[in-house]
Amino acid sequence: MRNVYLAAIGMSAMLVMGATAANAEAATQATCAQAQQKVSAALASDSSANHDQAMKESHYGRDFCLNGLYGKGMQHYAEAMKLLGIS
Repeated sequence: MRNVYLAAIGMSAMLVMGATAANAEAATQATCAQAQQKVSAALASDSSANHDQAMKESHYGRDFCLNGLYGKGMQHYAEAMKLLGIS
């Protein structure tokens, strides 16, 4: 019974990792550019306590995207959007 339980946990972990990989593969230079524009516009009118951290996340996103790591860049842009309260 324990082996069945462990196998189920392992399969669940594989499914989650597969979904994350699929999201990273879906990120492109175009999606990075769209996210950068959205975050930049929000930062221009933001003065919240999260502004500096959102700016850092935006810079990380830009840097990863410029180096072809679009999925990683989009993760940082998503964090910046979360900090700025936009979707």
